[in-house]
Amino acid sequence: MASLNEAELVDQGCEPLELGFTVTVQTEETVGETIVPGTSERRATATASAVIEPLCSFVPPEPSPDPPSEPPTEPDPSATPSEDPEEEDPALISGLSCDGEVWDIDPEDPVLPRVEELFRVRLTGDDE
Repeated sequence: MASLNEAELVDQGCEPLELGFTVTVQTEETVGETIVPGTSERRATATASAVIEPLCSFVPPEPSPDPPSEPPTEPDPSATPSEDPEEEDPALISGLSCDGEVWDIDPEDPVLPRVEELFRVRLTGDDE
């Protein structure tokens, strides 16, 4: 991002915070001719901190109760297997909620949240 704004990282560049980063950058070009004496060869420097906030929570669904246990039965040798076995519905993964939107994910055709739906990045002040 610094190079897109004609700047470069200085010092140790990017310092990790608990849930974010602090970055110090300096402009690649000097300030140039100004009315303030002695500043034409100086470069601007800025420091900013940003935190990454999760927007999602996950609460696993309650497990379904176990069916009553029955003694195992021997397979019937005279039975023939069905040519069209019953297909079960694929299990849905549920319990993911992102910024108020509930996501039920079908493992057979997963549609997952985009990164901007999972996290928010915001600049912080010195008091945060």
